[in-house]
Amino acid sequence: TLLNMDELRSLYTGSVTYAPNGKRITGIVISDRNTNNLNNQNIFIQQGNGLAGICVRFTAAHSFNLGDSIDINVTGQELSEFNGLLQLNNVPLAYANRVATGKSITPRTATFAAIQTNFRAWESTLVRIVNITSLVGGTSGRWNGSVTMTDATGTLVAFTSSAASFASANFPAT
Repeated sequence: TLLNMDELRSLYTGSVTYAPNGKRITGIVISDRNTNNLNNQNIFIQQGNGLAGICVRFTAAHSFNLGDSIDINVTGQELSEFNGLLQLNNVPLAYANRVATGKSITPRTATFAAIQTNFRAWESTLVRIVNITSLVGGTSGRWNGSVTMTDATGTLVAFTSSAASFASANFPAT
């Protein structure tokens, strides 16, 4: 039986819990494994435009690509937090199947204040920020490390792994 991602997320109430038996979720991959910014066992999926998302940590490296539509059996799978991020943890790779390719999610355009206000609801979803006024940190004006981004409404820190294909890219001029 298909479980709505909001329903799955709501099962977590602050301590490790497990998804009910006979349930599965579907979503579109919004993380790009080819950039090497994530551990190769992690993936972010979003149910649809404006809908919930979640981080899935598999027990082995996955081969799902950005834009793949996948179906995951969540029966008995652990819901927990890692550094404040809600995740479906230790999911056997065999529990996930690619259903389609070439799908996309339209990012939600938001401010940093809106992201902070809606953090839990928007966590693990695709968000586009416009009108950033300042980028500070990283490594010598490059994305590697923690970068504090500021817009007219507040700040947010983004972290880029040194292994990411874009870690050595310069910040944009504007």
